[in-house]
Amino acid sequence: MSRESTESALIADDQTLRETAARLSGSRLFALDTEFVRESTYYPELCVLQVATDDVVVAVDCLAPIDLEPLLEVLLADDAVWVLHSARQDLEVLSNRAGRLPRQLIDTQIAAALIGSPLQIGLQAMLAEILGIAIGKEHTRSDWSRRPLPDEVLRYALDDVRHLLPAWRELEKRLAAADRVKWLEEDCARSLALPIQPDAATILERTKGAGSLHGKRRAAAVALIAWREARAQERDRPRRWILADETLVRIATGLPRTLADLQRIPELPPKLIAGSGAALLAAIESAAPLPAAEPSDPVDRSLVKRLQEGVKERATALGIPPEMLATRRDIVLAASGQAGEALATGWRSTVLAGLFNAPA
Repeated sequence: MSRESTESALIADDQTLRETAARLSGSRLFALDTEFVRESTYYPELCVLQVATDDVVVAVDCLAPIDLEPLLEVLLADDAVWVLHSARQDLEVLSNRAGRLPRQLIDTQIAAALIGSPLQIGLQAMLAEILGIAIGKEHTRSDWSRRPLPDEVLRYALDDVRHLLPAWRELEKRLAAADRVKWLEEDCARSLALPIQPDAATILERTKGAGSLHGKRRAAAVALIAWREARAQERDRPRRWILADETLVRIATGLPRTLADLQRIPELPPKLIAGSGAALLAAIESAAPLPAAEPSDPVDRSLVKRLQEGVKERATALGIPPEMLATRRDIVLAASGQAGEALATGWRSTVLAGLFNAPA
């Protein structure tokens, strides 16, 4: 099977996949990307898996009646290293399908940021910046569950891995020149260790409108999120189909204790109250007190500003985005004496040494 033939059609049968796995088995470094759909499900449905080594570029039809295990055995070998760009969603998709993750990860988005690229640089921009290669964006919103998949859409999918290993090798050279390879290893290991499904408190921090919730209302929101997660996973339906964020925040704000209290909350769907009202009230009733999302005592704004300026100064000297060193929330917490693990250990603690414990 030539490289040209593997780039012209999706692998959709067991024999071809076994042959491909055998060809890949001599490699240790694998560029990966996934295409999936999740518009009507909680768990993403893997549609296409793209894999590239120095010698092979392939795409696998994960919707076909095909046994992925021979390929997964190769990709998940003890010494296998996955190279992905902005890895978080791909890790979720592959973990859900494979039930496990690799021991080693290289995220080229993190690598690029460590040499000065924007924090959330996209793949297209990274390839243009690092290799001077332009790849298209026109099929970003393709229906990956469509079969047959048009040739131009498949070529677009393969472009997502075709240039990733050369880009990584160039990034590695630049990281080595700046003595930052260990920084990348540390950040990628931390990323790989994160739970695939975020906990309720983490989801709360990302929920629009939740920043105004404190005390019992914040605890109620966390309890409602935990209930919603369990229900969404059980039914394999999107979170928003179970309970929209804005509705969840309104309920937590109102702290209802009875169905009558729920009914008085503005714009709350009667169908939600009828079907899940008792469960919502039980979740709120069970809410446990939580540590404050931010320091309970007011933080000296002038101190926060000085720390932000200090972080920016050190990031500028390193030629990296300031947020790569510390987010504003990191700084606010550090100003109150609650520096998190990321700032208290590892390469950031070295770079930021003396800043957070300097005299006010």
